[in-house]
Amino acid sequence: MKIIFDPESHTYTHKDTGEKFISVTTLLSKFKKPFDKDRHSTRVAEREGVPKEMVLELWEKEKNKACERGTAIHELLEEYIKYGETADNYGWLFKSYDKAVERHVDKFNEILSENLVYDETFKISGTADLIYEHKGNEFTLGDFKTNKKFRFSSSFGERMLKPLDHFQVCEFNTYALQLSMYAYMYEKLTGKKCRKCIIFYLNDDRFSGYHVNYLKSDVEKLFKYYKLSS
Repeated sequence: MKIIFDPESHTYTHKDTGEKFISVTTLLSKFKKPFDKDRHSTRVAEREGVPKEMVLELWEKEKNKACERGTAIHELLEEYIKYGETADNYGWLFKSYDKAVERHVDKFNEILSENLVYDETFKISGTADLIYEHKGNEFTLGDFKTNKKFRFSSSFGERMLKPLDHFQVCEFNTYALQLSMYAYMYEKLTGKKCRKCIIFYLNDDRFSGYHVNYLKSDVEKLFKYYKLSS
């Protein structure tokens, strides 16, 4: 493996050259308009009749709580998938995951969990939650999502920035692009072919499977655009 991941700083470094590779999530964030926290917190505070500082504090607490829960769920599932280890009081989690896989993933030979993928040409890297290896040189790309919101469109019709401006800003499109980037890099690294991409979304203690298109052409355009503009 040529890439080293530092979980504390969440950075990817090429071990031979020392170059920092941009993460998939950071790259995607560059193609969305920044969230205007000041304007939106002011609007909410006026609507609710509370100080803006209270709104900001609440948002920060909710964000931290969601991050902690997401990290815990990922770690539990990684241990289960890699080593078959189960934690007390989380039988529902593993059972729900197994059912979702049975329903949405074709027969596979091997699962790779928390697998690093990267592209040396464009200096991009990321960590794929799940790669299911099939016979016939194919794979399915899977990803766990635990966040509170899962929208399929933008409430205000907001779009991403060029060259992704044909996509509305929402979780579904963001995840579809994220998974497609992982799949694209894994194809280039292995010569294998992506069969499909699936989001495993944990909602109300149950996994739902959402199939997303493999947006290969959009990923190629994005990578080239990023290289030319960086």
